[in-house]
Amino acid sequence: GEVQVRMAFASICGYDMMMLRGTAAYPLNGYLGHEGSGVVTAVGENVRALHPGDRVTINPYEPCGLCDACRSNRPEYCTNPSSGYADLMTEYLNIRQQQVFRLPEQVSLRAGSLIEPLMMAMHAVGKARLGYGKRVILLGCGAMGQIILKLVRQHPVGQIVVVEPVAEKREAALRFGADVVIDPNTQSVVTEALTLSGGIGYDAVIEASGDRKSAAITMNLVARGGSVVFFGLYGMDYNLELNLFTLFWKDATLSAVCVPSGQFPAAIAMARQLKLEEVISCELPFSKGIEAFREKSSGREAKVMLRFEQERSIC
Repeated sequence: GEVQVRMAFASICGYDMMMLRGTAAYPLNGYLGHEGSGVVTAVGENVRALHPGDRVTINPYEPCGLCDACRSNRPEYCTNPSSGYADLMTEYLNIRQQQVFRLPEQVSLRAGSLIEPLMMAMHAVGKARLGYGKRVILLGCGAMGQIILKLVRQHPVGQIVVVEPVAEKREAALRFGADVVIDPNTQSVVTEALTLSGGIGYDAVIEASGDRKSAAITMNLVARGGSVVFFGLYGMDYNLELNLFTLFWKDATLSAVCVPSGQFPAAIAMARQLKLEEVISCELPFSKGIEAFREKSSGREAKVMLRFEQERSIC
């Protein structure tokens, strides 16, 4: 059974920018938009859990349901996914009921459009292995970095350092719980960060900037026994140079983040307490979609949101 959804909000992801620039190979259909929310307007046969008027968020990923990963309840590792239902930048869409999730009253439609990125951020923080007194450094504090920071603050960590070149985003980092911010435009990141950690390094290094130079210094920042999580988008042609003896000596764990599509319900539950709307720095009506992508491309904004009701712009 399918449901019809009138979209309310769709947010622009860095991966959408990669698709526009021709540097992303997936989804194959080339449609834009995989972060969104809306209101159900009609339901098909055999749809019982959703009704017209329901406020919903959408999981854009459609696993095959037949491969070993899907049958082992690990749909995020599906070996034969569809082309990807990434077509949320549209006023109406029909979609399988399994991909549509009702939002609780405490979660606004704006926040509902950020459930997919929240799910991704939760996966990254889970891989960082946080715990009591741990030292954390976050490289990059755009929209995803800010959501990750909000999640890290839910843990009893000892110190959070954020590296971010844009002044407004550094200010946001301090508001959202960073203890110290470093400006890579004027400070040596490695020198400053290691000084702040007493020369030990960090138990968790989360790279969320997507900057290749930033990715290259992660092994300098991680402490012995620590974790490095690569979350940013570095392009499909980037090969990270790695000194294996340094990895051996530090006994560090390196990991990356793909799509944990099975965590949508958990992300909805977490959204109630995170005030996700705070990461939206620019909101434009759908009629100004080209301008919205220009704003995202500038690097000044954190999360840029498209609104399907034609009202004034907020940037």
